Amino acid sequence: MKGIYGFEHLLGLRRELRGIRRDFNRARKVGNVRYGRYFLFYPGMERWMYIGYEDIVWAYRRLGDIPGNKGKGAEAEMHFLMLVTKEKKRFGVPVGEKENALTGLKILQEHSFIDIGFSKEKEEKYL
Repeated sequence: MKGIYGFEHLLGLRRELRGIRRDFNRARKVGNVRYGRYFLFYPGMERWMYIGYEDIVWAYRRLGDIPGNKGKGAEAEMHFLMLVTKEKKRFGVPVGEKENALTGLKILQEHSFIDIGFSKEKEEKYL
């Protein structure tokens, strides 16, 4: 993405930059999110934000509304991948369309240690 440079770990952890770049360059692109072998990347303000799959314990899809521009009242739907970490922190990654969210969940499901899908029981367990 034009204008985005550098990488920043979502939890503030330090990782080897060379390995991060390699995973980023080889990552599968779905919408504006990239799914590498070890990390999930999404665009931040001026950096690519990333998180390791081993840090994620639960993921689910959430639908949100984005207010229309300049008070015209039109709202757009935005799908988010909600990621919950071992430290019980929840992050929302905007993915755009429903298909992008479902594809992202399928990719995350390949990492067998990530629980997929929302339920009240999982919410109590992970948060």
